[in-house]
Amino acid sequence: MNKEQVIEIYQDVLDKKRKRFPNYFFVGSEGKKYMRYMTCYLLEKHLTIPIDEIPFQVGANTLWSHRLRPPAMLYGWNYYEVIDNAYPGKFKPWQFQQAPNKYWNGEEGKRRAIEAVKYVIEEKLEFPMKEIPFKVNFHFFKQHGLGGAFTLLGYSPFQIVEAIYPGIFRPWQFAHVPMNCWKNEEYIREAMDHFLFKQLHFSSYEEAFLQLKGNDFTDFQLTGLFQMAFDSRMNNVREWIKKQLKNGDAELFYVNSINEKND
Repeated sequence: MNKEQVIEIYQDVLDKKRKRFPNYFFVGSEGKKYMRYMTCYLLEKHLTIPIDEIPFQVGANTLWSHRLRPPAMLYGWNYYEVIDNAYPGKFKPWQFQQAPNKYWNGEEGKRRAIEAVKYVIEEKLEFPMKEIPFKVNFHFFKQHGLGGAFTLLGYSPFQIVEAIYPGIFRPWQFAHVPMNCWKNEEYIREAMDHFLFKQLHFSSYEEAFLQLKGNDFTDFQLTGLFQMAFDSRMNNVREWIKKQLKNGDAELFYVNSINEKND
């Protein structure tokens, strides 16, 4: 049976001119081919959905309400598998507004979530590694259909990126820092040293003590650090710097380590 004949039968079923599909219509590889013809016809012609819009406009009910559930059940397919049969390899399950049932469950779901986020970062958007902390934020997950992965992996851009690239980034590097990040003395120290010596290029804590201004935090998008760690008060910042100066050779260590990295 050719494509036109298959579509004619399907249209008759949709129009209720036929109560059901012919016997043995969906048997074997030929039946799967007929399913492909029907699915493409339904989405592209009958519903006029652009192919690139399929993940955003198509869910299980779209297919089941147009008489594709009974043949799908013959193959044991969920709605995504029906679409994948029609467009092999074109879409990932997580791209859809409605992920297949149990897709994110268990350890396999976690692995899929990590793979999905990594795919978007590396292949779809091709982010340079240094830009990941600034671009992987709450909006990133919503924009790219990764809400399920976001929920499964901990609701934190840093925790998710850490699962994909262990030990590469620090939490304070992210546009949306994890909760309680600025209550951690080690993270405050790392962020401040990076800010003072790498971004503002001060040569010492003494120089930073004399020249650092409140608007420097704003200029480098570190208002969260300024507010949460120092209560938005420069006196608290200066007290923190004085504390570092009392740590003996701490200043020499950090300044030297930064100079070595710049050589």
